[in-house]
Amino acid sequence: MQSGTRVWWAWAAGLFVLYALFSLAQHHRLGTTGYDLGIFTQAVRGYAHFGAPTADLKGWGYNLYGDHFHPILVLLVPLYWIWPNAQTLLVAQAALVAVAAVPLARLAADRGGRPAGHATAAAYGLSFGVQGAVAFDFHEVAFAAPLLAFGLAALSERRSKAAAAWALPLLLVKEELALMVAVIGAILAWRGARRLGLALIAISVSVFALVVGVLIPAFNPQGVYPYMNNASAGGSLSSSRSIFSRLADAPELLFSPSQKIVTLLLLGALTCFLALRSPLIAIALPNIAVRFLSDSPAYWGTGLQYNLPLMPVLIAAAWDAQPAWAHSRIPLARGLARRAGAALLCAAAPLAPTQPLQDFLLHPVRAFSTDAHAKAAYALMRRIPDGAAVEATNHLSPHLAHRTRVFTWPLVDHTPDWVILDVNEYWPTSFQENQAHLTDLLHHGYRQVDAQDGIFLLHRE
Repeated sequence: MQSGTRVWWAWAAGLFVLYALFSLAQHHRLGTTGYDLGIFTQAVRGYAHFGAPTADLKGWGYNLYGDHFHPILVLLVPLYWIWPNAQTLLVAQAALVAVAAVPLARLAADRGGRPAGHATAAAYGLSFGVQGAVAFDFHEVAFAAPLLAFGLAALSERRSKAAAAWALPLLLVKEELALMVAVIGAILAWRGARRLGLALIAISVSVFALVVGVLIPAFNPQGVYPYMNNASAGGSLSSSRSIFSRLADAPELLFSPSQKIVTLLLLGALTCFLALRSPLIAIALPNIAVRFLSDSPAYWGTGLQYNLPLMPVLIAAAWDAQPAWAHSRIPLARGLARRAGAALLCAAAPLAPTQPLQDFLLHPVRAFSTDAHAKAAYALMRRIPDGAAVEATNHLSPHLAHRTRVFTWPLVDHTPDWVILDVNEYWPTSFQENQAHLTDLLHHGYRQVDAQDGIFLLHRE
């Protein structure tokens, strides 16, 4: 049953080194952002000091339970005590994402032999969902990758109790993952573990209703769940109308505009559409539905972290369906199923060169180099004392989040002691807006301490 588990852990170790080095190099070159690495660093820092998960980047003293429900972040606190830095979160994410390869490769080896296990580990590691997540800061859904991978491997092997045990912690990762847990419960019930499956459905639906309807609104400054009715808030359940009213239009909204169709095709192609024959594919539907019902185009594509939970779902579903495909009456389907490992790898490989890790793999030494702009930023940031209230632009704030109270203008209206402003930042304000803000600060109580390469350090007099 274990098919040489040690070799799959070696795959996880290799992927961990790759992801960690890539993330650290990107952070070193100012490639990470306050939205979202800085926010999560502030939250974990809050826990580490035995306080609430507050993130000043979201609002001065903003409790993140008013935004999303992710108490699983508290597990990062021991690591943060050892290394109190944003880099801790990047390394932890690399480990979480990499470990998910173990049960997926083992499942593949059990069904298709050791070569299939190696191919599956590589296909998962190269997949666009994994690369997109690793390339964009840190996100709580990193915890979902191993939980789903171990849980769905157990589900495919008919180990019902193990599947339920791995699924339950997903309720602590992010509120919308409760919908995926409910589907897992439905599959358990359908496959014979009726009482266990129904219990999982009841627990997940109850937690979702409680969190979305009571807990998050209680912490939210406006007293609402911010991703139900407000597209400008930016969230996977966001909409200018109620999510429920949009569900009535689901047939149209799930396939329009065409970017959604492209994403669906790429998700299906990731397993050569083998996954479509497994009931496990239904676990992906809540993720796809809440994203495609959103008004925000950021959720419709293949980048960022939004597809990460789908990678273990699709790969586990493909191997769950492999025995059925192997006995298909269609010769092409039988041949594909009997070479499923190679099929998965061949499906992932064409997209891999277009993904973020490509340049890092080709030029690893260059990836850790810093240009004059980054060197100027580090020199100026070192002049800001610990514990200060600092206004910093988006790519500078994650480097200050572990030792100052940092926020980003104009997302937070507060008067800081220090301002470090990179006028060339392009979000959330333009170059012209940054220049105007700099002029305004210099005319309202701030003096310029230093300036290098378009980065200005100001102090309030």
